Amino acid sequence: MVAHIRGPMVWIALIVFVLGTATQILQFFWLSRKTARSFAVFDPDRENRVGKLSLHQRISDMAHYFRKTVFVTYPLTMTVSTVFHVCLILLPLFVLGHNELIALSLGHRLPSFPERLSDGLTLVVLLCCSYFFIRRVVLARMRAISSLADYLVLALVGVSFLSGYLAYHQIFDYQSTITIHMLSGELMLMAIPFTKMTHMTFFFFNRFMVIHEHTLGRGERVW
Repeated sequence: MVAHIRGPMVWIALIVFVLGTATQILQFFWLSRKTARSFAVFDPDRENRVGKLSLHQRISDMAHYFRKTVFVTYPLTMTVSTVFHVCLILLPLFVLGHNELIALSLGHRLPSFPERLSDGLTLVVLLCCSYFFIRRVVLARMRAISSLADYLVLALVGVSFLSGYLAYHQIFDYQSTITIHMLSGELMLMAIPFTKMTHMTFFFFNRFMVIHEHTLGRGERVW
């Protein structure tokens, strides 16, 4: 069982992730259509000047709008969400243990965070997961739009990071915790294209290709 989780399941998870993501991207182009029309909701003059802006200026432009919208309306939630997503992406790539496995398999490794930093960021992710869970349970408007899948996805992320933390510190049985860590990580990878976690991919399509007020450019596609 453990050998399968460490071996074939890793490749199965990667294949499902890649094929699932590719399918979602193809579906995006199938369901959207290209158009020459662009518009801006908050700033009518932006349409005329956005094509002349550099990428850095466009990002600064969008930061201005975000500060005036969601970060003002829900500052705590948006701060927690930003920290959570940054850690969720960076930690699996730059944690030392993962890079040791990559080096053994491929002969090359990415730079690694100091172990104490990785440890601290793991706790940050777990605190963020706790915040999201409490928010969904306590706030009526969040409970109304939350499904079982939302809680399962959140639990999957939390279990993946918690088991990694426990395995690193050898709390409880190491073999059991590292097996749970690997299995939950593989399940999370496979779940990305088929759950709300797919926004990890579509965030970039949404910001650069779909026409709306927060597009990092003119945008050329509509639903």
